Amino acid sequence: MINERQIISNIKIRWYLSSLWIGKGKNYYEIEMLKNTSYGSFNWLWSDVDTILFDKDSLDFISAVIKLKEPIKVKRDKMSIVFKEVKCGNIKISEEGNFDCKLSDFTEYYVEGDILLSYSEKWIRTEPSIEVKVTVDFSIVLQNNEMIGIVIYKASNHILPDNEYLIDENENIESDICIMLGSFFQLLEKIDDDLTQHERSELKILFLEIYEQALTHDDLRYKALRDTILNVIDYI
Repeated sequence: MINERQIISNIKIRWYLSSLWIGKGKNYYEIEMLKNTSYGSFNWLWSDVDTILFDKDSLDFISAVIKLKEPIKVKRDKMSIVFKEVKCGNIKISEEGNFDCKLSDFTEYYVEGDILLSYSEKWIRTEPSIEVKVTVDFSIVLQNNEMIGIVIYKASNHILPDNEYLIDENENIESDICIMLGSFFQLLEKIDDDLTQHERSELKILFLEIYEQALTHDDLRYKALRDTILNVIDYI
């Protein structure tokens, strides 16, 4: 069901590169507390199933924590999905109680357009689906009256480092951060336990090149990318 009231603020759409936090709940404790007043899938970020919550009184979608499927596939072309219908508002759960809903079987980042798409393997992209624009930049995809995916527009504007909870409203898409993200995700795909020491060293150098590019910028998006790159280099 679709509710035309806007409930979630655009500044509460947060992308921590490996996960999405949407709406209410800025940390694990607050998500745990929301379980007392919500219906939904009560699983942690680290589980195989996403945490998606609906308010018990209104049945409105209020929050989600989605662990993005890795590697995130980089797309250099424009997103070509055509929705049968586009609506604005929110969605309501149609039946009270808990349910299983997984939106992160696949994750794609479109460099041209700066779009992040995360969706369930159940989604048949050639079949009609509905886009519900919950905020200016955040949409839920429905197919056969089922929540099947999410779309984040101006995705790089929603990147935050750990312990930051609200984005700055920024209408401009900076192409350099989009290019850096695309290069970063493509490098992540090359990480493998079977890499030789020489291959690991070469990968570290490539990650550091992106890190140095990000050093020339001060805002939080670039800081989040730098922090993540350092963590990846430590892992390699």
